[in-house]
Amino acid sequence: MARKTFIGIAIVLVAVFGFSYAVKFIAPAGHEVRDLNQFPTQYQGWNGRVDVIEQATLDMLNPDHFFNATYANSAGNRVQLFFDYFARGGASSGGVHSPRNCLPGSGWAILGSEPRQININGYIINGSRFHLRLGENKQVMDFWYITRRGETANDYKFKLYTMLSSLTLRPTDVAFVRFVAVDNPQSLQALDHFEKAFVPVIYDFLPFNK
Repeated sequence: MARKTFIGIAIVLVAVFGFSYAVKFIAPAGHEVRDLNQFPTQYQGWNGRVDVIEQATLDMLNPDHFFNATYANSAGNRVQLFFDYFARGGASSGGVHSPRNCLPGSGWAILGSEPRQININGYIINGSRFHLRLGENKQVMDFWYITRRGETANDYKFKLYTMLSSLTLRPTDVAFVRFVAVDNPQSLQALDHFEKAFVPVIYDFLPFNK
């Protein structure tokens, strides 16, 4: 009886391993991303400057595509925009890094958080807003993850969505979108305008059209 039980368990483990291995290599890759060199740096009153990312950071994340720039309007309000894309979200090296882990490691204190909803032509994106502080510098960060199962700013839901895509043999590509601005009323109003203007453009360049 014990021998039969052992054989049964072994068969199950082999089957699970085989299925996991197959999912990793059979799941279709993501679709094409538009050339991010064409992403607008002048749009609806905002003028941007592409920012360089340190090679060590790129080596850690290992994105397939990314965009990083700081924009300013005529009133002097500034918004830093970053997004990256991974054709296979479950890649063994690199991948999306949660702000909940990266920010404290960079010296930023997360003072609080709240839900942040972005409306794209009636489609609601569920993101999150962090209130941050580094010394006397106070900022807000709006962010979310994009998967084939939808958007979320919850780390556990993000893992669940990517796992479900993998198990159902859907593309496992993912993206991360982040906006950063100074935490004061005038800047937050400008950030709201910036997001309404640029989020549809971001989705137009990424293969998650809404």
